[in-house]
Amino acid sequence: MRLSTIAKIVAALLLVLVVALIAAAKSLHSERYNAFLAGRVKAASGLDLAFSGATKLKLGLSPRISFTGVTLSAGKGDPLLSIDRVEADIALIPLALRQLRLESLTLIRPTLRPSQLALLAARPGSAKSISLADSPEGAPTTQLSLSEILIENGTLLVGSPAQSVTLTKARLQPESEAGGPLALQVDGKWQDRPFTLGGSVGPASTLLGAKPYPLQVKAGFGGSVITVRGTVASPLAGRGLDLDLKAQGEELAELLRLRPGSSPSHSFGPFKLAARLSDTGGTIALADVDAIIGKRDSLLITARGAIANPLVMTGLDLALTVEADSSSALARLGGIDLPSAGPLKLSGKLNDIDNGWRLTGLKSNLGRSDLSGELSLVQSPRPRLYGRLAAGVLALNDFTLPQSKSGDLGRSQPLRPAIPVADGRILPSDSLPLDMIRGVDADLSLVAARLLLGPLSVSDASAELRQSAGRLTISEFSAQAGDGILKGEMKLDAAGKVPSTSLRVDGNGLSFAALTGAAIQSGTGDLALDLRAQGVSLRAMAGSVEGTASAILGEIVLAKGAGGDLAERLIRDLAPPLPSEDGLRLRCLVARFPVKAGLINADRGLAAETSRTGAIATGTIDLRSEALDIIIAAKGTTPLRVKGQLGAPVVAAEGKAAFESTPCRAAAARR
Repeated sequence: MRLSTIAKIVAALLLVLVVALIAAAKSLHSERYNAFLAGRVKAASGLDLAFSGATKLKLGLSPRISFTGVTLSAGKGDPLLSIDRVEADIALIPLALRQLRLESLTLIRPTLRPSQLALLAARPGSAKSISLADSPEGAPTTQLSLSEILIENGTLLVGSPAQSVTLTKARLQPESEAGGPLALQVDGKWQDRPFTLGGSVGPASTLLGAKPYPLQVKAGFGGSVITVRGTVASPLAGRGLDLDLKAQGEELAELLRLRPGSSPSHSFGPFKLAARLSDTGGTIALADVDAIIGKRDSLLITARGAIANPLVMTGLDLALTVEADSSSALARLGGIDLPSAGPLKLSGKLNDIDNGWRLTGLKSNLGRSDLSGELSLVQSPRPRLYGRLAAGVLALNDFTLPQSKSGDLGRSQPLRPAIPVADGRILPSDSLPLDMIRGVDADLSLVAARLLLGPLSVSDASAELRQSAGRLTISEFSAQAGDGILKGEMKLDAAGKVPSTSLRVDGNGLSFAALTGAAIQSGTGDLALDLRAQGVSLRAMAGSVEGTASAILGEIVLAKGAGGDLAERLIRDLAPPLPSEDGLRLRCLVARFPVKAGLINADRGLAAETSRTGAIATGTIDLRSEALDIIIAAKGTTPLRVKGQLGAPVVAAEGKAAFESTPCRAAAARR
């Protein structure tokens, strides 16, 4: 056959094809075809399909049919799905035979309202396959042979507009032309942050079927990756969940900030989570939880167990551990800036209670302290902490409280410029940490085999701590110092305009080595304090303190170097020679002072005796200005006068003073 003959045959076939295509295009009646499609969708699913514009067929080597203003509704109210335009690529040869074989669909600017899916799932009966055969006149035979479904600039309306999800591009590809599982790939944005989603889901035809709907997807969001695998019994209603959930990422706070409401202002660090997600009881629940959050050099949190309702964080049953190289990391988690007390380790069982949480089986180590017991925290109307704690060693310096905010200072006195002044005073003017007293209520029972506070070290300590509406009370305090028992109570009222405090302590036969950190190496005595003060700082309280203070000691050994240069100068001038390597042995030491408005009256209230001599002091210590003026007289020596500031006293031999033959007895008898 000659080439010219072949060309004529091809030209004739093309002419026939063009004529057939034109005839097919003219045979498409837009209104009838749209009504045909709407009827078949209604029969299969009960949904209402509507078109706001004409259906158009564009001819060419790649023919395309387009639909405008498509909506899919489950009845009254907002449509389940609305699409600005749907474009479908159709096969060329079947079109010439007046058949629409749809090979791909492109949904342009679709909007899906998942809240309407529940209405569809609640309809009785199951969905049927959509049959497009036996089309009427003006509605060509239509066959679905989709190789892919594309979505451009779609929107999922979830909750408020700010929570809506934008689908920039999405592709769904069935396993074969006959259908089957769908492979999907999505690029989108949520809260103006990009994300990707990929994986596979069950066939679209089984969304309303009786069998569980399978899915296996992987999402990437910022530095986080989330994998979900399992089945959903009723996917359109979002019920019947049986899913394995895994997530990991560089920063947990990035995910938490996606939640509606308040967002964390601090970082948690990297995280890794595995759990089983289900809704057997009608509520979403997490089982087999295994979570690791953070890093040990900052803060490492591990949790294993279950959460009955993770959406509102109730039904907690978690074994919790917290570890950090620095205790300040845990404080920052609560929005508090504290100096580090050393490494921290904490473990316990975390459960929720009515409007709060409970931590049982608590075991913790912080600095020199170890604690065990249980704690509960109730959130409202005021946060309330209660429980029982026991310690082998409780070092109170490990639990340094934060400095108060500037607002606390303003409640009690006018604000002053924060300009440091080198005034030589040793009592700090920083505001006391009253925030936690005003903002949190507490009821705690405390026991410690050994209690440490500065130089103080006592054993078998116990106390009741109660804090309510800005009023703190430490009552029933008892501790053993040597063979003696120290008892007392403290009250701090921070509810008023000016905070006030009171302290009562007393004990007989106490070991002052335990109370002074071995500044007094051996010896026992009696101690009694009854003091009251007002102010927002230690300096202000000292300047307003009133009451009495008394310490009466028998034979003791004052450690060498105890009391610093001032004590050494006084010993050298009043009772030579200098103490031996063991320290200075005293037959007695008495301090008995009344205090009024910050003024300590030491008139014949301070005395000491050695085997060779004795000394007694008169004068005052003004805590308002930290000024002191004390004259110390000893037998056979020139009296010494101590003047100046507490932080820089000046000693000089001066004048004469009356000497007591039994100074300790005279001081002890003072009223």
